[in-house]
Formats: sequence, C-alpha cells, structure tokens
Amino acid sequence: DGTHNVLAIPEPAHRLDKGTSGLLLVAKTRPALSNLSAQFRNRTIEKTYTAICYNVPAIIPNDPTNGNDDWHDDWQCIDKPLDGKSAITFWRVLEEFEHKVSKLSLLELKPKTGRYRQLRRHMAKTKLCPLVGDTVFAKGIENKDGGGGGVPMAKKLGLFLCSSAVRFDHPYHKGSEHEIGDGVAAQLPTEIGHQITCLSEGGTVVMNVRIEVPRKFAALLE
Repeated sequence: DGTHNVLAIPEPAHRLDKGTSGLLLVAKTRPALSNLSAQFRNRTIEKTYTAICYNVPAIIPNDPTNGNDDWHDDWQCIDKPLDGKSAITFWRVLEEFEHKVSKLSLLELKPKTGRYRQLRRHMAKTKLCPLVGDTVFAKGIENKDGGGGGVPMAKKLGLFLCSSAVRFDHPYHKGSEHEIGDGVAAQLPTEIGHQITCLSEGGTVVMNVRIEVPRKFAALLE
C-alpha cells in the first residue's frame, strides 16, 4: 500500500517569482516531489518563459555578458553573476513591435540558474530592457503620470512574464504499462491551446509541456 507516500496537499516542486504567471510543477506524492526537486537542483529541467520588454535587447558581438555557450545559434546568453553567484539566462527576440508610444519586444527566456528575480534583473540591468509591468525595474518608465513612455495601464495588467513551457523527466513513467517505445513521441490530450508531448529516451519518459500565454499578451501585440 503506497498511500503513505501520498501528500495530504500537493506541493510545488519550485516557485514562480511574484507576478509571474504560467506553469508550476506540483507533486502529489513524496517520491515525486523528491525526484522533481533533485532535477531542479541538478539543473536538468528546462524552463522557458515568454515575456514582453521595453526596447529591443542589443546583440553585441564579443560582448562578455553573452558568455561562450553556443547552445543554439538564434539564442543569446547573459552570463552575469547576481548576488555574488553565477547566473545564466538564454534569450531571444521573437518579435519587435510598437504599442502607442512604446517600442517593445516579445521574448523567450531560458534560465539555466535560479537566482532571485534573475530574468527581471538580467533584462533590466544587463540589457537595459525591463519587462513590462515590472513595478521594481520598470518604475522609471511606468511612472504614475504616464509621461515615461511606458505602456498605459501596465500596473493594472501586471507583469508580462509567463512560465510557458517546461521539459522534465517524468518521475514515475519509466516503463511497464506506460512505456511508449524508445524514441517514440506521444501527444496527450490537453485543454485547447495547450500541448503535452511524451518522448521515451532510453527508458525515461521526457515530458514537454507548453501552454498559451495570458490574453493580455495578445492585447499588446494587436
């Protein structure tokens, strides 16, 4: 009987920064929580965030903040310590656009470390492109008088940062009746606009989960 391993209340295996929306991995059993927590500690879980920032982040050749990792050709790397600890963020621009008086960029961000407010601080301090709705790092733009060139109603709309995708090893499905065949991908049914894909790799089922971003993103993009 494995019911003693079931958590009375499901527990999150990580956290999202205040104001961030989107995916959060939650465990229903103690072994699953331990497994997911270990994956986060070992940095084997890949998280992707979608964000909108002010301005267009500059791509500067040979910029030391870009690091030396050629993880993907179309991704840039910020390798800038925070609070005396290593902090690495991959980023890329998906779209550049204008909203009223603001020049904005739609981004994807992949943190390789998990420092306090890492994505917000890297974009605001290193790239000088604070995220829309950031009450700490964009307050000079989003002032109360509306004269700073910020997005109108940004404070009311909240932070434009969404945990939109995550890739991780399923803590349980490593064979038996859940085996889908090595190298075979399976699409699972989800809510409209969301996507979950399983891929068996060497006996481990890798989960790829992606959701749509909140509707407020579309409101700025229109």
